[in-house]
Parts: sequence; structure tokens; C-alpha cells
Amino acid sequence: MSETGSITRGERDGLFELTAGFVGGAARLGLTVASVPLVLLPKGSRRRVRRAMAEIARAVVALPKELAGVSERVVDEVFTGAPPSLPSPEQVGERARAFTERLARAADEFGASVNRAAGRAADQAEHAAAKVDEWVEKPPKTPSM
Repeated sequence: MSETGSITRGERDGLFELTAGFVGGAARLGLTVASVPLVLLPKGSRRRVRRAMAEIARAVVALPKELAGVSERVVDEVFTGAPPSLPSPEQVGERARAFTERLARAADEFGASVNRAAGRAADQAEHAAAKVDEWVEKPPKTPSM
């Protein structure tokens, strides 16, 4: 701390570096401990698992960066872009009617498909029942010895 009671830029940068070093060391230690059981695997498998662990670690590091970038773009769009225009009630009604019509057509098509499949299944069941009845009425002859 400086004499005025506030943290100077140099102290803040040093604290940041110290924190980054600690987090990096903890991450290395955690990955090393997690990879200890890998010695039981064959060399090729061990190498693949280590590569996968490295990729996961890179993804964990890259994810916050990507989220920050996306968040920044969204905030910029919200606060610097044109205000969003809302559709009129008539447009909303038209879209709702069109959606309802498409949904009704899809339901009708689905119902027709189910009916066709049910009809085919009933025909097959009747055909199988007729064969069973035929077999019961005239059992097949077994060769006598």
C-alpha cells in the first residue's frame, strides 16, 4: 500500500501476477494429480487421454474469453444500436394464425400417417390370424417313422 492508503498500479499488477501464478500452479497441480492414474494405461492410450485433458483445459480457459466477447457485442448492440422495433398487433395476429394453420396441417398429416400405419398393422394382424386359424384347422403333417 502506498502512503495515501490506495493501491498503486504497480502493486495492483504485482498482485495480479501473483494471483495468476497461484491459479496457474494450482491448475498444473490439479492436472498432474488427475493424470496420475494414467500410468496404468498403455502408452498410446495415455498419450490420447493427456491430449484430451489438455484440450479440455484449453476449452475451460477459452470459454470465459468467448463469453466475454459475446457479452460485449450484446451490450454494444443494446446500448448503441437502434431501439428494437416491436411488431404491430396485426402482424402478431397474422403470424399466430399462420403458425396455427401450419401446426394444424402438420397434425393432420401426422394423424393420416398414424392411421395408415395402424391400418397396415391391422391388415398384417388379420393376415397372421388367418394363417394361425388355417394351421389350427389343418395342422401340418409330421412324417411318420
